[in-house]
Amino acid sequence: MKVVYALTLCLGIADAVVLPVFSAPKGGYALPRPDSDDTTDSSKTAAGSKTNLDSMLPVFGKAKPKTGFPASALSRRVARIEQTYGSDDESTDDSDDTPTDPSDATPSSPPDDTPSGSSDDIDEVVYAEPFMQPTYVRFGPAPVDKPEVAPKAKSNSKDTASVAKHGWEGSEPAPPHSITVDMKKSYNVNGISMLPRQDGSQNGYIAQHQIFLSKDGKTWGSPVAYGNWYSDWTVKYANFDTQPARFVKLVALTEANGNPWTSIAELNVFQANDYVPPQASQGAWGPTINFPIIPVAGAVDPNTGKVLVWSSWARDTMSGGPGGLTLTSTWDPATGQVAERQVTETNHDMFCPGISLDGNGQLVVTGGNNAERTSLFDPVQQAWVSGPNMQVARGYQSSATTSTGKVFTIGGSWSGGESFKNGEVYDPKKKTWTLLNKADVQKMLTNDAQGLFRSDNHAWLFGWKSGTVFQAGPSKNMNWYYTEKKNGDVKTAGQRASDRGIAPDAMCGNAIMFDAVKGKILTHGGTPNYQDSDATTDAHIITVGNPGANVSVAYASEGLFFPRVFHSSVVLPNGNVFITGGQQYAVPFEDSTPQLQPEMYYPDRDVFELMKPNNIVRTYHSIALLLPDGRVFNGGGGLCGGCDTNHFDAQLYTPPYLYDSKGKLATRPKITSVSVSTIKVGGTVTVQTGGAIVQASLVRYGTATHTVNSDQRRIPLTLANAGKNSYSFQVPSDPGVALPGYWMLFVMDKNGVPSVASTIKVTGS
Repeated sequence: MKVVYALTLCLGIADAVVLPVFSAPKGGYALPRPDSDDTTDSSKTAAGSKTNLDSMLPVFGKAKPKTGFPASALSRRVARIEQTYGSDDESTDDSDDTPTDPSDATPSSPPDDTPSGSSDDIDEVVYAEPFMQPTYVRFGPAPVDKPEVAPKAKSNSKDTASVAKHGWEGSEPAPPHSITVDMKKSYNVNGISMLPRQDGSQNGYIAQHQIFLSKDGKTWGSPVAYGNWYSDWTVKYANFDTQPARFVKLVALTEANGNPWTSIAELNVFQANDYVPPQASQGAWGPTINFPIIPVAGAVDPNTGKVLVWSSWARDTMSGGPGGLTLTSTWDPATGQVAERQVTETNHDMFCPGISLDGNGQLVVTGGNNAERTSLFDPVQQAWVSGPNMQVARGYQSSATTSTGKVFTIGGSWSGGESFKNGEVYDPKKKTWTLLNKADVQKMLTNDAQGLFRSDNHAWLFGWKSGTVFQAGPSKNMNWYYTEKKNGDVKTAGQRASDRGIAPDAMCGNAIMFDAVKGKILTHGGTPNYQDSDATTDAHIITVGNPGANVSVAYASEGLFFPRVFHSSVVLPNGNVFITGGQQYAVPFEDSTPQLQPEMYYPDRDVFELMKPNNIVRTYHSIALLLPDGRVFNGGGGLCGGCDTNHFDAQLYTPPYLYDSKGKLATRPKITSVSVSTIKVGGTVTVQTGGAIVQASLVRYGTATHTVNSDQRRIPLTLANAGKNSYSFQVPSDPGVALPGYWMLFVMDKNGVPSVASTIKVTGS
C-alpha cells in the first residue's frame, strides 16, 4: 500500500470528508450540514480508482503539541490525514477500537503520478510542502453520481505555496463549512492544529469555528472547543480536555473577511497518552474557548455577563509597542461568540495594569505600559473613555475599591520608573486622583532579589470598613492603609505568622476573601522572589476585624498539595475556593514545572482536596474568573512574542456542585424574580425561586490579572421565609463588608447546587 502525508487544502468547501484525490465538478456534491448526522457515501469515487474512505488511516509524525503536558507526559505525535493510491489491498482491520500508539508507522514516498482530468473545476489548490501531495475534498450543493478526476498534482513544485487559481466568482455556499477526519480507530485526542494557506492571500482564513469529536461519525454532541482565530498565516491551535474519539470535525463558521470561502493548508490531530474518565466529585474541564489574543487580563461584565479580556498593543506580546492602544476580545457565554476590538480611544496600552470595579460598577484600569494612564469602561454604555492620569506612573501595581466607592492603588515600579510609589485614590464622582503621601509603600515591600523593581508589585489589597484598605501580602508584613485621611496613613497589622512560624514573602501568590461577614481571607502559594525561586505550599486563614487592629492568622489545613506560583483562585458561591494552575519554580514566560491538577479548599472542613487535572498549562499571565452560571473561566499565559508558551485560549471548569450523585449535570434551582435590582447597604431583598432553597450568597463580580483579583469576595446570606418559595435577606449594613458595586446573587438547594446568578447593585449608605 502506497501512502503519503497529505495536506487538507480546501477553499469554498461546504461540509467535507477527506477523500481520495479528485476534483469536484462545477455542480458539486450534496453533503450534510455540520449539525447533520448523515454520513457521506464514500463509494462514489473516481472510476478506476480504488481509494475510498477506508483508506484514510492515521499516520503519526513528529510535531510539537500546544498542550499542557510536558514532553514526558504527552506523546509528541500527530495524526495526519493520510491518502492511499492504487493499492490492490486496501482492507483495514477495524476490529480493535481501543486507543493505540502506532509509533512504528512511517510515511511512504509520494506517488509518481495521479489520475488526470480537467482543472477547470477547481476553485483553488494550495500546496504547502514540495514533497506533499494535496488532498481534495467534496464541496457544493448539487448532487452528482460520479465525481470527475483531479488534475495532475504539482507534487514536484519547488514553491512552498504554489496556487492554481480559477477564480472566486460563482455561488460558493456560504459558511458554515466543515471537514471531518476519520482516523479509523479510536485515539485519545486532546487537540488539533490548523495551518492556514501560506501564499500571502487571506482568502479563506477561518475565524469563528467549532471542533467536534465523535466515536461513530454520527453522534457529535457539543463542541469541545470553539472561538475566533486571529486572522493571519500562523498555525492555529485548539486544545481541549482529553477524550477518546475516532472522528474529528472542524467547522468553519465564518471567514475572517466575511467571504464564503474556507482554506486549510494542513490539519493535525494531537494524541495524548492517557485518558482518565471524569469523576463528578472532581469537576470537569471544557469546552475550550479560542481567542484571537492572549487573555492576560479580564473582567466579567455585570450588565451582560460577557467576559472582557485583553492582552496589550499586540495579540501575543507586550514589548516594543507604539503605546496608546490595546487589543481586547469579548466572549459571550449565551451565544458562544468571540468578538475582537482594538481600543484606541483612551490612548492606553493596558498591559500589566491595576484593575478595579468602582462603586458605580465602572471598570477602572490604571497604568501598565502607558504607566500614567487611566481607562474607564462603562458597563451601561458599553464604552471605553479616558480617565484622569494618575499622580504617579505605575505598572504591576494593584488596586482595590474602598467602602466609599473610590479606588486605591499603591506600588508599581515595573513601569514608570523605580521609586517609592506611595498610595493614591481615585474619586469617580470628582474624576480626580489624589496622592496620599503618608500611605507609605515602604511598609509593604518584599525583600525581592531584584529590589524595588519587583518588591512593590501585585499587593494583596482588600477594601474594608471606614475607607481603610487591608494589605494581606505578598510581603509577610501586613498593613492597614487609610484612604479617607488627608494625605493618607498606614499602620501595621502584624506579620503573616502562625503556629508554624513567620511565613516568607509570597510574591505572585493568591489571596481571596471567602467570607466577608467574618472577615475571612485565604492566602496561599507564592515565592520569596518574583522569579528564579521555589514556590511554597503555605496557606493561611487571616481574620480581619476592626481597622487598625492586628489580625489573627492560622495555618490552613496542612497547606496546599502542590507548591504554586503564578496560579489563580476563585471563591465559589458555596464558599469553597477553587485553586488552579501555576508552576513549582517561578520562571516567567515558561511552562516548566507546571501544576496541572487543581485543588479545592473547603473552609467548613479546613481541608484541601484534589480536583480534575487539566491538560493546558496556566502559569505566568494566566487568569481565572467566576461566571454568573457558577462555572470558572481559566485562561491565558505567555504573551512573549513567538514563544512556545503563548496560550490563546481559556477553558471552562465545571465544579462538583453542578453534578448529581450519578455524575450527571444536576437540576439547578432557579431565581424567578428579585424584588430590587439596586439596594442600599443594610436593605432587605426578597427573592422568589422555582423551588425550595436552603442557602444563598452574594459574590462580587471579579477582575483579574497577574494573580490579583481584589474585586472578588463572598457574603453568605441569612435567609428568612417570606412565603412559598419566597425568601428574604438583609445586605450587611457596613459598606466595608458589602462593597458598593455589582454582585451576583446565588441561591442553593439542599444538595448545594447553585442557581444561575441574578445581578444586584449595592450602593453605599
